[in-house]
Amino acid sequence: MSTTVSHPLPSAQAQAIAELTGYEDAATLRWQQACVQAANTLTALPNGRYVNVRMERMRQSLELAQRGAVSLPEDGEQLSAVVRSGNNLYQIDTRLLTCTCADYQKNLQACKHLLATEVHLGALGLVPTPTSEPAVPEDLAVAASAPAAARTACPTTATWPISEAPASLNIKLRVGNMEFMLTMRDVDDLKLQRRATMALPWLQEILHGCEANLAARQQEAERRRQQTEEERQAQARSLDEQITAAVAAAMKAQTAGSPTGNGARKPPAPPALEPTTDTDPSWCPTHQVTMRWHEGNARGPGWFSHQLADGSYCKGR
Repeated sequence: MSTTVSHPLPSAQAQAIAELTGYEDAATLRWQQACVQAANTLTALPNGRYVNVRMERMRQSLELAQRGAVSLPEDGEQLSAVVRSGNNLYQIDTRLLTCTCADYQKNLQACKHLLATEVHLGALGLVPTPTSEPAVPEDLAVAASAPAAARTACPTTATWPISEAPASLNIKLRVGNMEFMLTMRDVDDLKLQRRATMALPWLQEILHGCEANLAARQQEAERRRQQTEEERQAQARSLDEQITAAVAAAMKAQTAGSPTGNGARKPPAPPALEPTTDTDPSWCPTHQVTMRWHEGNARGPGWFSHQLADGSYCKGR
């Protein structure tokens, strides 16, 4: 059989009174403060067990622990706990630090139920066992017993006579050209300090994220600059190579066109003129035929002639 912590959960009436008057049940307030202190210890730098846990997950686990969602075995011997979240119950092994929820089974990392158990166990060592029920403040008892018409309206934030909250905190973080500003306000310094302490891991996560973002942007800018420079150099090399290739091709073509290979090209010979009948000595204008050349001898030079049908020869004259 399991049991919840010894402190009673605040009733709906207690919550309404706290909302109107700012008064919280002493045992409940003591337990909530103990849970906050335990959560701060678990996430404290540099040696906190869960210093790297996301702020949102730790906030959810703190809410579970503060509202009594963690149940421990009554005998205290079993190293286990049960956490109620919504309509589900999850079994926690406090020795192996495991949980039966889907989040833990998928990621094998501390889930909000396991963290709530850790906060619950840490808070148990900080809350003294009350010897008797805390007494309601005398002024609150008198106000509750007074007639409704005689009661004075309790102050709320809407009735503050100043434009600013009674307690406020401004935090500014600058990383490179990025700036992050957080403003927190509350009804008193104690509650504001408690909220600010719980916000420290979240602010650290934001700071690390901004630094990582800045480093990634700087690396990307450097990569683009190097890529642009490489493309420019590649274009310059390509243009030089094209010019060199064109010059080499022109010189090769000029050298190949020269028969002597010295680059001086011989002009082509003019086409031979067709012989005409008026100047060609081998043409017989009488018979319109070409005559044969006969070599001369000691008695005279050679001559052109052709044989006629009757066996005689004609010299074209």
